[in-house]
Amino acid sequence: MLCLGFSATIWAQTNNGDKTAAGTINGRIVTGKGKKAVPYITVALLKEGKQPVNGALTDDNGQFEIAAVKSGSYSLKVSGIGISTYIVKNITISPDNLTRALGDIKVETTTKLMDEVEVKGERPVMEMGVDKKVFNVEKNTTTAGGSASDVLQNVPSVSVDVDGGVSLRGKSGVTILIDGKPATLLGGDEASALQSLPAESVDQVEVITNPSAKYDAEGMTGIINIVTKREKKFGVNGNANIGIGTRDKYNGGLSLNFKNEKWNIFLNGNFRQNPNYRRNTTERFNNEDAGYFNTYEDNLRQHGGSFNSIGAEYTFDKKNSVMLTQNINSFTYESNGKTNYKIYNGDNLLSIQERESRFKVNPISSSTSLEYKHKFAPLDHQLTTSVTYVTSGGSRVQYFKTRNISPNGTVLGQPIIQDAPGKGKRQSVNAQTDYERPLLTKNGKLEAGLKAQLFFFQSENNPIIDSTSGVDVAIDSSLLNSYDYTQQIYAGYTSFKDQLGKFRYQFGLRAEYAYYEGTNEQVGGRRYSNEFLNFFPSVFTSYELPKDQSIYLNYSRRTHRPRFWQLLPYLDLSNPQDTSAGNPNLVPEFIHNIELSYSRLFKKGHNIILSTYYQNTQNLITMYRRFYDDGTSFSMRTNLNTGITYGADITARFQIVKIWDATFNVNLFQNQILGGNVDPTLDNTGFSWFGKVNTNVKLPKNFSLQINGNYEAPKIEAQGTREGVYWIDAAIRKNLLKDKATLVLNVSDIFDTRKYTVNYDFDKARQVSYRDRETRIGRITFSYRFGTNDRKGKGKHSKEEYKPEETKDRDAIKDKSEDGGF
Repeated sequence: MLCLGFSATIWAQTNNGDKTAAGTINGRIVTGKGKKAVPYITVALLKEGKQPVNGALTDDNGQFEIAAVKSGSYSLKVSGIGISTYIVKNITISPDNLTRALGDIKVETTTKLMDEVEVKGERPVMEMGVDKKVFNVEKNTTTAGGSASDVLQNVPSVSVDVDGGVSLRGKSGVTILIDGKPATLLGGDEASALQSLPAESVDQVEVITNPSAKYDAEGMTGIINIVTKREKKFGVNGNANIGIGTRDKYNGGLSLNFKNEKWNIFLNGNFRQNPNYRRNTTERFNNEDAGYFNTYEDNLRQHGGSFNSIGAEYTFDKKNSVMLTQNINSFTYESNGKTNYKIYNGDNLLSIQERESRFKVNPISSSTSLEYKHKFAPLDHQLTTSVTYVTSGGSRVQYFKTRNISPNGTVLGQPIIQDAPGKGKRQSVNAQTDYERPLLTKNGKLEAGLKAQLFFFQSENNPIIDSTSGVDVAIDSSLLNSYDYTQQIYAGYTSFKDQLGKFRYQFGLRAEYAYYEGTNEQVGGRRYSNEFLNFFPSVFTSYELPKDQSIYLNYSRRTHRPRFWQLLPYLDLSNPQDTSAGNPNLVPEFIHNIELSYSRLFKKGHNIILSTYYQNTQNLITMYRRFYDDGTSFSMRTNLNTGITYGADITARFQIVKIWDATFNVNLFQNQILGGNVDPTLDNTGFSWFGKVNTNVKLPKNFSLQINGNYEAPKIEAQGTREGVYWIDAAIRKNLLKDKATLVLNVSDIFDTRKYTVNYDFDKARQVSYRDRETRIGRITFSYRFGTNDRKGKGKHSKEEYKPEETKDRDAIKDKSEDGGF
């Protein structure tokens, strides 16, 4: 296996052309007869004397583009370890020909005969686009054997709380996508889906803080798209992994891929078994008397299951392709716990209540997706249409056994048994078509599309209560529920983007009509419904500065619609002292988001991204807790007037020395909550910040060490403040079998410090909630990569594939514009 790295340089030759005109040079670096791309290398534009003035990075396909090139004659020099020096001469930029498309530029390997030739590229940790940041997480060894939730925790600007809820820049309301589709299509809520998706299946995480009109308007603070791994090499390739963790945690997976000129067939299967504990302690002090309430909950939880997909892509010709993907997933969400409730008057214990609980649901989901793509001439003119159908369902177990105990330990009366078995079913249809084509100018592009999303949910249970050990069994009206919910969203969008020299811009408009309704049999079949027609504009601009610098200014309007389980008017009595229910009268949040960013790429591999942002949220959704005179409380989500957040986000990567790199992220923000429409005490404001550091060290004998550190400062909530928390993860990695195998030993939360405490200051009481979830986990994971990397599937290349070309001039390279390219 041959690993190639090289640099490409361009220098100017003097002429008397128009010095004010600015053009573009683009092309693709390849090697071998099969024209394998050479990705992730720097292409630099040099002045006379070899002083750099601009540059670019080749992408996954080996393509590069150098913009803002003044009129004149240039040469392209490609050189590096593993290839012969190659020169392309007489590349001319003039006012009449401002774009030079060089096509495929073939370089020759210096190795004469190899059984297998593979071009490797080192992808950057982070990449900055006009409307998103891309984080490549393949080398994040601290999450090996973990879940997608663990992967997100290490992504800059992203936080994951103790319950698996995801926030972006300190705010919730993030839309989570998996390969561009909602995470909820896996058959559960987003947090459960992320806990069940193995970390080994994740390739990239795209953070889109200001999505364009092409994306759904859903997602108050933005979109996080998790891109799963899919092999792109020709031939038959695969990857197998297996792992074991502390406290009976197991994971494994297998992926296979076959690819030739026409077919790309892939199969992925993964499983996780992840039992963990959760311990919660709540202490409440009444403000008006000496009343004191204490709750301790010890819960064993199980997240796991299998995530499986099979698919095939067929390319009819250069212009037409179709892909069919089938996912079958089986997950487990289970908890078994015991809770003690104690009520005091001063130091005097008045009563004790002990409650056992059990909850289990095993949803099975199936997702079928069909996508067709047609490319017109030129090839950046295309139409894509896709349809996805998802169905999931399963039975639900919900069981409680409650005993009242006197202060001296005597059991009072018979235990109360509540059994509420139920079932639920979800169905959804997503249909979408996207069209894009060049328009008006050489760099102008029009995008437009239509989308329909239909979602159907049914839930019911059959609860009984027994307070006399089987003698008097009756329907338990406190747990009785039957609910139907429907949501329909129809959208259309259009956008236009262009480039004027160093200035790029994109503007768009999305229109969405949303309708949802629900029927609750618990309250006599009452129907809840609402509908909205809204418009969501977006504007994106960027400007390229000298020395690989760029600035970005963006604006978008977004929305966050309540989840169906937030609307579900189901009374949760799992904690009799602190009950809760959904609110069918919730309305969506709407947010205005403005962001200014700066990025710079340094020659030695350093990279920095600075962002400032402002977010104004109307109809802010938050959990609101009310207290009653008997000391109990009731919680329900409600809409507040406004939430305002503004702050700064800094992400930087430094190549400290050749074997040591580090990535830092710091987010500082000010939150303001205006909830006087519900309760004057809900007006709250405060400053907070969080930071992350990820450092990697390459050690001798194919070992490497990775350490991640996280800190989250105290943060305000609608009715309280969450205390600060920190934790450290570490992993050591060993490459084996000529880099085909990897062994990883990692430990998350080494010092067991990731515990969350929230202090609430209510009108009638003060409360402290302490939440302890199992976070210190050790894992060992082994993975093995196998297969070929051959375009024709023969497993090797002949000597004739590499013909010396290093001294040839390429004065007559065919311009791609002649056959519809560029």
